[in-house]
Amino acid sequence: MNTSKAFASGLAALGILLLVLSWAFESLASYSWYFAIGAFVALSFVPSSRLIRVGFATVAMAAMVFFFTEFISRTGVGNRSVDLTEDDRYTLTDGTRSILSELTEPVTINYYVTRDVDGTPSSYKRHIPRVDSFLRQIEGLAADDLVTLNFIDPKPNTDQEDAALLDQVQQVPVTQDDNLIFGASISSLDKKTVIPLFSPSQETQLEFQVVSAIAEVSRRETPVVGLVSAHNLAMGGQTNRGWLFYQLLQRSYDVANLGMMPTDALEVEYEKRKWGDAPDYLDPEKIPVILCVHPAGITPEAEFALDQYLLRGGTVIACVDPLSLVAQQSGRPQFPGMPPQGGTLPSSTLPKLFAKHNINFRESQVIIDRVYAPSNNPRIILLNDEAMTVKDDISLSKIQNLAFLMSGGFTGANGKPMGPGLEVSKLVESSYEYTFVSDQTLNSPDAANQLRFALGSRREGDEKQTYVALLSGTFETSFPDGDPAIESDDSGDEDDDKEEVDEEKKSKALATGTGRGNLYLISDSDFLYDGMAYNSRRMFNTEVVEPITGNGAFMFNILDQATGSKYLIGARARAEVYRPFTVLNEKQAEFEKARGEEMEKLRQKRDNAQSEIQRITSELAKNNNSQRNEQVRSEIAKYNKEIVDANKEIREKQKSYQAEVDSLKATIFWRNVLYVPLGVIIIGLSVFIWRKQQTKAR
Repeated sequence: MNTSKAFASGLAALGILLLVLSWAFESLASYSWYFAIGAFVALSFVPSSRLIRVGFATVAMAAMVFFFTEFISRTGVGNRSVDLTEDDRYTLTDGTRSILSELTEPVTINYYVTRDVDGTPSSYKRHIPRVDSFLRQIEGLAADDLVTLNFIDPKPNTDQEDAALLDQVQQVPVTQDDNLIFGASISSLDKKTVIPLFSPSQETQLEFQVVSAIAEVSRRETPVVGLVSAHNLAMGGQTNRGWLFYQLLQRSYDVANLGMMPTDALEVEYEKRKWGDAPDYLDPEKIPVILCVHPAGITPEAEFALDQYLLRGGTVIACVDPLSLVAQQSGRPQFPGMPPQGGTLPSSTLPKLFAKHNINFRESQVIIDRVYAPSNNPRIILLNDEAMTVKDDISLSKIQNLAFLMSGGFTGANGKPMGPGLEVSKLVESSYEYTFVSDQTLNSPDAANQLRFALGSRREGDEKQTYVALLSGTFETSFPDGDPAIESDDSGDEDDDKEEVDEEKKSKALATGTGRGNLYLISDSDFLYDGMAYNSRRMFNTEVVEPITGNGAFMFNILDQATGSKYLIGARARAEVYRPFTVLNEKQAEFEKARGEEMEKLRQKRDNAQSEIQRITSELAKNNNSQRNEQVRSEIAKYNKEIVDANKEIREKQKSYQAEVDSLKATIFWRNVLYVPLGVIIIGLSVFIWRKQQTKAR
């Protein structure tokens, strides 16, 4: 026993010595608490009194449990959780996990939140722990611990508050004297982005906000956007310096103008960016997204390049048009009432891709949507929140409206759905009340009357037309015979060298996708043109570009996802955390149905009595008789009594109904509160009875 005490005393002395040294040497400072606990545990074995040893051991055990829990919570193991919610709302998406696992550079998250502010709104109090937990989870899942999370509580008039203000984190006034700071700056090397405020109203977008910011700062170069268009977006427009949308596009992205022959332009674009030798195909690693605006007259060779790009995991945003106003303005009409001759073709499509993926798009057929078309100009479609059917898609985030001009629509061909074998999201759809008009109708001298007739005619389609859709997945080629640029010659006189080149091209052509591709379908191209997306005006000596619809913001939302990371395409906002009480609502609906008939009879009885009083009063006025005899007064009194009695019964029924609802709420509440304790009590009693029986058996 003396030997044990001596050994314990030695350990206690060593623990105390290391604790003192940890105060002197910074390298040992992080271990000071562990030295203290070790010394305390060793001391618990020294006293002779059992009571003192038990006291030491109890305190030491509590301290060990506390610090062990704290240690685990700071590791990846401590951030693991089990999501038992019905819709997996607390489970990170596969895209987020992929982005975190592919990080190659360190990312620092400076998370600013003032925690002790009197008067903080309850919505923020609930949201702060949610953000705390989420950011810890992000830190724990990052590859090689490349994400560093700094919790900063910026007290007033401190360096931390100054740092938050320098990072442009927003201050929210909660009282006359106090502000709440609740945001983050996310940086990697020389790049930084800021989330100025974690707003509770945007809780469903928390994952996308943080992960897209991480993807943005970890990207080392300005993202490249490939542009394929029959229009020259760099010319014309309101300012004659290019479309306003194109000017804004150049500010945010490195635009590669590929024209209408994408592979032919690659050599120049690769040389400009010093990428080395250009391949004979579009590479998603170099150009993550291709914006295709009105590909009128596209050749099979150009469409084949887009097809192979999709198969390699690229993203194509196809803005096609049944009748482009910009294209019509590029030509001159030779005869009155005839469409423009020359210039850019007014209609555009991707014939091979659409045929392969069962996409029906009517060329030269414009939709007149009776619900969304303004009566003074039915060529325009003004789309609001009701038309945006996928409410949680990030590309539609904060988009209040879209405006399309002479738009078409997408449906599945031959009565079958679009994109067999692919994931299809119909982001924006028409109403059921639509019809199509031809380009001849729109360009005829009697166009105004024809459009008024089309707008007034009520035609309900069998299915809605889709204005914007997203097809995602592993694509199959639309060119089963290979590259259409390879000419087949059955004469047998073909040059041997050319034959070898053609065979090599055929072997390189993909038949099935090697990555997840994305194809956005937008049924209008003019929606990005000046006057539809943006307007320009001069303020003093400065040109100011102003958005007039959500068109431009919608397109930039898509581009931000596509260039930020391929894993962000089609990202969804999470479901609302606060769910409705579905059981209670169903029960209330049953009550309302049962009480509805009784209440309706009483209301009808009251309304009939009021109608009779009005009839009697009207007859007296009609006969110029303002005097009411005894019989008339008696009838009016009788009907007034019926009204009073009916109102009284209605109130009683409403009170009874409310009492039943309150009783239901109380029942549900007490069930939820008592189920777990009752279950524990029942299990405990069962174990107690079983053990007692086992004791008796012995």
